Amino acid sequence: MSTQQVMRALDTTVPPSPKAALPVVTFGDGATLHLNGDTLHLIHARNAHTDGDSLVHWARGDVLHMGDTFFHQASFPFLDVGSGGSIDGLIAAANTGLGFAGPNTQIIPGHGPMARRAELLAYRDMLVDIRGKVAAGIAAGRTLAQIQAAKPAARYGMPDGFIKPDQFVEAVFNSLKNPPASAAKKR
Repeated sequence: MSTQQVMRALDTTVPPSPKAALPVVTFGDGATLHLNGDTLHLIHARNAHTDGDSLVHWARGDVLHMGDTFFHQASFPFLDVGSGGSIDGLIAAANTGLGFAGPNTQIIPGHGPMARRAELLAYRDMLVDIRGKVAAGIAAGRTLAQIQAAKPAARYGMPDGFIKPDQFVEAVFNSLKNPPASAAKKR
C-alpha cells in the first residue's frame, strides 16, 4: 500500500496510499483479536488474488470475509499474477475459508452477493476444475490460445463479468507457467 502498484492485466496504475491510510497493525501468517465479545481470526491468504490478501473470521458472529479471494456469481476472479497472485493460492484461500465455514456461516465475498459454505465449495471446485484443464493443456504442450480455444471455463458462464472467461484462463495459465517465488518454494 505504501508504493505504487501496476496491474498489467487491467492496464492500471494505483498510486501509493496516503500515510493516514496505511495500517498500524500488521501480521505475517495470521493474528487473533478479541473485540466486543467476539474472537476474530485474521488469516494471510498467501499468493491468492495478490500476495497481500487476508481472510477475516468472526467466531461468535459466524461471519467470514473472503475479500477478493472469492468472487461470488459476479465474475470470474481477478487473479493478479503481476502482484503475486496464483491459482494455487486462490484454491488454498478457498480451502482455508471452507475450514472456517459451517453450513450457516455468512460469507462475504469481494464481489457478488452474500454466500454460504455450499457456494464457497462450488467456487473452489470451479477453480480446481479450470486449473486442472489448463494444467493438462500445458502438460500436453498446448499454447495459451489452444487452451483458450478449448473453453475450459465455458460451463461456468459469466461471459459478461468483470473478468471474462478467456482472461481468467490466461491468468491461470500464467500463474502455472510462472508461479510466484514464495509459492514455488513451497512445492
